[in-house]
Amino acid sequence: MNNITRESIACLIFGLCAGLVVAVVTYFCAIYNAKHPSKEDMTKIDSLTKVNDSIKIKIEKLDSIKDAKVIEVSTLDNDSTLKLFYKLVKE
Repeated sequence: MNNITRESIACLIFGLCAGLVVAVVTYFCAIYNAKHPSKEDMTKIDSLTKVNDSIKIKIEKLDSIKDAKVIEVSTLDNDSTLKLFYKLVKE
C-alpha cells in the first residue's frame, strides 16, 4: 500500500510540474509574439496605415474645398446671394 501511495504522489507531482512548465512556456511565447509581430501582421499593418493616410489626404482636400466655399459664400453681396440660391435650387 505504501508503494502505491508513493508512486501516485510521484506521478501527481510530475504531472503538476509538467503542467507548470507548459504554462510558463506558453506565457513567455505569448509575450514574445506580442512584442515581435510576424511579417504577415506587419504587412497588414503597413497596408492599413497606407489606406488610413490616403483617407486623411482626401479629408484634408475636402476640408480645403469646404473652406474655400465658406469664404466664397461669406463674401457674397445680396445680388450674388440670390444668384447662388437659384443655382443651388436648379441643382
